[in-house]
Order: sequence, then C-alpha cells, then structure tokens
Amino acid sequence: MNDENSRRRVWLWLGLGSILGLGAILVIVQAVWPVLYPSASHVAPLDLRCDLRAGPCESRFGGGRVRFGIEPRTLPVAAPLRLEVELSGLTAEAVEVDFVGVEMYMGFNRVALESLGEGRYAGHGMIPVCTSERMTWEARVLIHTPDGLLAAPFRFESAP
Repeated sequence: MNDENSRRRVWLWLGLGSILGLGAILVIVQAVWPVLYPSASHVAPLDLRCDLRAGPCESRFGGGRVRFGIEPRTLPVAAPLRLEVELSGLTAEAVEVDFVGVEMYMGFNRVALESLGEGRYAGHGMIPVCTSERMTWEARVLIHTPDGLLAAPFRFESAP
C-alpha cells in the first residue's frame, strides 16, 4: 500500500511539474514573440523597381518618406555593410533594419541604427551566408514612432 501511494505522489509531482514547465514556456514565447516578429501598424508598398545596387531607394508613408541605402553596393554576404536611413516627415523614437530571407527563413538578423540627428540613422550589419548561390532578401526598415511601428520593405539579391 505504501509503495502504491509513493508512486501516485511521484506521478502527481511529475504531472504538476510538466504543467508548470509548459506554462513557463508559453509565458516566455508570449514575451519574446513581439520582439522577433513585430506587428507593424502600417507597411509601405514594396517598390519592385528599387535597385539598391544602383543607389538608395525611397518608400512613402502618407506625407512621410524613408530613404534607405546599403554600402558597398555589391551587397556581399558575410561582410560588413553600412546601412543608412534618412527620414523626412516622420518622427522616430528608434530605427532598425531587419534582413529577412524571402525564399527561406534565415534566422534573426536585425540591426538597431544610431541616430545621427536631423532624421538620419546609420549602422553596420551583415547578410548571413546561404547555401543557395543567389538569395533574395528583404531589408525591412522598422521605424518606431509614437503612433506605432512602420515598416518599409526593400528587396535585393545578395552576391554569390
């Protein structure tokens, strides 16, 4: 009888521990999800004519404008890139650039840019190496404003 009670207690504690563990995992996922996948209040239309190899591209939000450029323009993988954003008609609390693989998930590749004043932001990032020869990327300029998050997408292909 004592052995049976001991087994029941063990199973009870294992069950409670499992429930608490799953609850903790859910709380962590709920806290981390908005950081990894922020929900933009407005996404600018993608301009397919944009060629970041030719120079900076622009995107518009109503009366505001986002200008985004990458140097060097050859867009090499696994090499330092200078990222520059210029805003006009928009008030930003912070600006980030998120590199997203269009054909496949390539992990978390977000860079916080430093404010240079007068709506200009800059920073350094890197495009990760991919197994495919060419890769289509989307650089999402994330603009944190008092009214919410704005996202301006810019597509390009990385050099092999």
